[in-house]
Amino acid sequence: MKEWSSRRPTIKQITNGNPVVRFLFEEMERQQIHEACMSERAGFHRDTLRKWRNTHQPRITDIEACLNLLGYELKPVRVRERRND
Repeated sequence: MKEWSSRRPTIKQITNGNPVVRFLFEEMERQQIHEACMSERAGFHRDTLRKWRNTHQPRITDIEACLNLLGYELKPVRVRERRND
């Protein structure tokens, strides 16, 4: 497992507007899990995970696999209807 470096400002480098992707990287930093380790455990190339930061949108199965490794699950939640008062 790769050693964690606290000097890397990884959260500021995320330009992907997807809130699930942002949560994933924030949680990886909080749990101190390196991108290379995460991608290896999830079963895809590390560049795939790195591209999620800025340009590419992950497939739902890939993001779900990563969240499961962090101890989370991805499930739909009904949005409450807005009242027009």
